[in-house]
Parts: sequence; C-alpha cells; structure tokens
Amino acid sequence: MENSKQQNQSRFLIAALLSMTVFFGWSYFFAPKPKPNDNSNTAQATNTAATPAPQTAATPAPQATAPAATTPDNTPNRVITIKSDLYEVKLDSKGALATSWILLKDKTKDSERMLYADGSNDTEKKPLQLISDEAKNRTPRELPFRLATDDANLNATLNERNYQISETGDTITLGPGQEKQIDFTLADADGTEVKKTFVFRADSYLADLQVKLTKGGQPVPNTKLVIGASVGDQGIKHHNFYHIEPEGISFVNGDIYRKQGYSFTYAKDGAGKEIPDASLTAPGNIDWAGVGDAYFAMVAVPSTPTQGLEYRSTKYDVQTEPFYDGIIGWVIRSPKTSETRHLITAYVPIAADGSVTKIYTGTKDYFALKEYSGSFTAADGRAVNLVDLINFSNYWWLRWLTKPLSIPILWSLNFLYNFTSNYGIAIILFTLFFYSLLFPLRWSQSKSFKKASGNAPKMKEIQDKIKEFQKKGVPMDDPRMRQLQMEQLKLTKDALPIGGCLPMLLQFPLLIAFYTAVTVSLPIRQATFLWLPDLSTGDPYHILEFAFAISMVLSMKFTPTTPTVTPEQQMQQKMMTYFMPVMMLWVMWAAPAGLLLYWFFGNIVSFVQQMLINRLNKPNQPPKEEIVDTLPKNTKKVKPNLSTS
Repeated sequence: MENSKQQNQSRFLIAALLSMTVFFGWSYFFAPKPKPNDNSNTAQATNTAATPAPQTAATPAPQATAPAATTPDNTPNRVITIKSDLYEVKLDSKGALATSWILLKDKTKDSERMLYADGSNDTEKKPLQLISDEAKNRTPRELPFRLATDDANLNATLNERNYQISETGDTITLGPGQEKQIDFTLADADGTEVKKTFVFRADSYLADLQVKLTKGGQPVPNTKLVIGASVGDQGIKHHNFYHIEPEGISFVNGDIYRKQGYSFTYAKDGAGKEIPDASLTAPGNIDWAGVGDAYFAMVAVPSTPTQGLEYRSTKYDVQTEPFYDGIIGWVIRSPKTSETRHLITAYVPIAADGSVTKIYTGTKDYFALKEYSGSFTAADGRAVNLVDLINFSNYWWLRWLTKPLSIPILWSLNFLYNFTSNYGIAIILFTLFFYSLLFPLRWSQSKSFKKASGNAPKMKEIQDKIKEFQKKGVPMDDPRMRQLQMEQLKLTKDALPIGGCLPMLLQFPLLIAFYTAVTVSLPIRQATFLWLPDLSTGDPYHILEFAFAISMVLSMKFTPTTPTVTPEQQMQQKMMTYFMPVMMLWVMWAAPAGLLLYWFFGNIVSFVQQMLINRLNKPNQPPKEEIVDTLPKNTKKVKPNLSTS
C-alpha cells in the first residue's frame, strides 16, 4: 500500500509530462532533420521528475507506547462541550484532552458554507469529525493536547488523571462575538502541578492554550504539546492520492515540511518482524507544526520559535468497504477490502510557563487562511502565515511555479462561481476563456505547420542529396554541402517547430496549476455538476475518463504536426495518436472530476478551433477546367485567331 501511494505522488506530473512530450516531441522526433543528434535535449526533463523534494533527513526509532504505572484515578470524568457557529468541541477532564472536534461551517468575509464529512449527500449529512476513533480507542488514548516530558511516570499522571474544570456546566454555547476561558487544573501528591487554560472564540478557528507545568515548584523542562493523532476528515472510507491520509506538516527554517506516515522508516525486531512504530526529528526553528489532511488541519503555534519538533507514526491495517485501486482492478473486477493506515502525531516543543500557544483547528480554504494570516500574530508578536498549510506541491522545485499560478486560478473560479452558482459551469467558462486567449497562437501554429508541410517534398529532396554526398565521402564543410544546408534553413524560416508548439508550452504549466487548484480548493470539495457528486473526486461511473480519452484522440488527430516523410514516421505518428490517450486513461483514472472536465472541454474547444482554422486557412484555388459535351445556351462564340504573326 505504501509503495502505491508513493508512486501516486507523481502520477499527474508524469501524465502532464507525457502529454507535453508527445505534442512537443512530434516536432523533433518525426520531422526530417540533417542532424539527428539535435533530439538529445528533449529527454533531459524526465530525469528531474523522479528527484524527491529535499526534506530533512532523520533516523527513525521505534517508540514505546505503554505508559509507566501511576496512581489509579477513580474519580468519574467529566466531558464539557463547547458549541459555536463554526465548530463543536468536546474536552474530557481525564487528561484535559479533546475527544471530539466537529467542524460545522467554513466562513470568510465574503462567503460561508456548511461542512460535512466525505461521503455525504443531499439525503445524508454526516458530521465532519476530525478526531480519529482509532486514536481515541487505543490505550493510552492518542488524543490532542497531551503533554510529553522526559519522565514517563509524569506523562502518565498528566494524561491519565482527572483535572478539575472551572466550569460547572457541561455545555457552553458561544454566541457571535463571544469567547470563553476554561481552566483545567491538576495537583498530584508528588508535587506536580499543571494548569491548562483554553480560550475559545465563537467566530474563529483560533483558540489559545496556556500550559503551566511545575514539579516541586520548578518548571518542568523539555515539555511538548501533542497534536494528533491523525487529525482530518474521518469520514473517508479509503485513501488515495486525492483523499490523502493525515500527514505531519510544519514550518521549519522558513520552509514548509511535510511527512506522510508511509514515508517513515519502520525498523525490524530480532525476529525480522517489522515494528509498527517509528519516529523522526525535524531539526531547525519551528514556527508552527501540526497534523492535517487535504482540506483540514490542527496546528500549534508556540509563543516563540522552538526546536526539537518530533513526529511519530504508528502503522496498522483496517478493513474497508470494497474499492478498486485502479483501472486494472476495475476491468478485472478485483476490489480491495483493506488498507494500511498510519496514526501520525506531532510533538511540538512549548514553554510550560503559562505562555500562550495558538491552536488553529479548521479548514485549509485559501480564502479563509489568507484572512487569518493577515491578522494573525504569535504570542511574541511575530507574523504567522498559515497559507502554506495548503499543499501546492510535494516537490519544492515545482512549488515556486504551482503556487503563484494556482492562487489566481482559485480567484478566477471563485469569481465565476459568483455568477454561475455552480463550479462545473465555472470550470467550463474558465477553460473557454483560456483557450480563447490561445486561439491566435494556435492559428500561428497551424500556419507554421502548413508551411512546413508544403516544404516537405523539397526538404526530402535536399536530405536525399545530403545522404548521397555523404556516401561519396563529401565533407560537411564542402561548398555543395553548405549550399544544401542553407537551402534547408530557408525552408524552415517561419515554419520552426518550436513556434508551433508554443500553445502547448503555455498550457503545460497551467495544466499542472489547475490540477493543484482543483485538489486543494475547499469550495470544489463536494461541489456537484450534472451526474458528478463531487468535482474533487473521480467520476463514480468513469464516464468522464473515457470521454476525456476519446476527446484526446480527436484533439491529437486534428492538431497540425510537422509533416512526416518516411512510412516509418507516419506509422509512429499513428501509434502515438491512439496509444497516448490509452496510456493517459490509465494514468488519469480516478483523477478529480474537475480536472478531467477542464481537460475534456479543453480538447473539445481545441478541436472546434482547429476546424475553424482549417476553414480560414483554406487556400483560394482557381476553378478547374471541365470538359462538357454541349455548350450552354446564349454562349458567345469566339472566333479562332488564325494569325501566324
């Protein structure tokens, strides 16, 4: 399971590269050239796709999960519920931990939408629970806001004993503009004193958490606040590249750091059996750290930048509803019924002196995060930018392109949605607008290839002469050879392949950015269009995948290419016209419906544009001579000119 997920990280990038290689490569591989070695540069980009994003290396180590023995606490625990318009949270007096965190609404200054778990529909609205049942049912419970120190006995006391709660009621309802402070206190006979103070705000995903921990009157060093395990949408029935598992995410040394559970190194015991627990440390200054999935996250922002962030992961298997892991499984009707999952937890160093640690638990909606980042400061006054919670790319070398391009696309789709009230129609209008901008370039492309096609016979004649001279041993610097090369240059003037491929070059980065925008846009999540229940996931009936592949055949078949000269080149071009869409069907299987809708409609627009260009570029031919048996009536007779002068 881990290997397939890791390979899926690059599936779309490979798809886009393959598509680009075909369109761009035709101009080089199939076109006759006097110097075959000119093709060497076209393969260089494929090596970089496999280069992993540089991440901080760390040596994993198995972690013991059993707590040390502690004095049993027979006091009945209390659960206090905090309700607001945005969320509903349950805090347990045992450990002062969060046992439930339900998000109700995504709200910005311009819009708001109700939130539901994955798999919800018009008839069944499932609450969006962020706390994992697997984590809650473990012993000890792996819930948010645990405290970890260097003393195992102290950890058991801090996380397993009942705290006194400042509130007497079990439910707190916050109205607009209200906030509430709740204190959890614990004093143990060994001199341990701890106080957790939460401040919840009705109109914000941001909460404050103050931790004051002393033992024998002295602050406890190396205290860490635990975020997790695996905070995210718990309604997802099985995970894939588009419905990712919760992952570790943090801002380290001024750059984003992500760690997926399957990417940990799991050691083996003496018998060769894999140990399901692993850990690593992310060295560097930590601005913020936490855990989240594609659309939701919980992160802690310490009062000052700290060091010593640790991530821990526990691997386990779970039975799932039957699902197909790809097109092969779908074709042969071989579903999977289980998958390997990972509980991933962040151990965030904090100051246990009562300093405020900011806790953000909410959506990864770009528009919401932008608002928070504009007014959000840590306890020490430093500005905090949470926009990088959004995964604009797993690859640092690609993020510099996808992030600045994806953000305008998100704005554009949001703008179009305000007029159409449907993201499917917004995607279609965006595609139509963008391809209309490319129409002049496509027309220029068509003229270039048309001129190249007209020069093909003469080009072949020149090539044949060059080959004939080479067989006779004529050197390349011979005047006759130079003359032939000059003639080649004249024929390629205004018919350069690179100029014809410019529209493809422009579409390539936009395609990657559009893919990124679709997969990170919270408004597109669960947006419906025609038969599609969710534009952020695959077509459940796979109609769009096959429509996309067929439209790709039409687009490639009618897109002008450099003329082929030899039968071998013609055969290669035919094979790529039909083989490439089949390969792309496999790569893009179960891709987000919003992305396939963009690509499918783009192919249709390209096809229509090409038909129009072909009609506009049709040459004006003089009427052909026609032999008739009889002349029409009233035909004027012309006397023959018999003059011999």
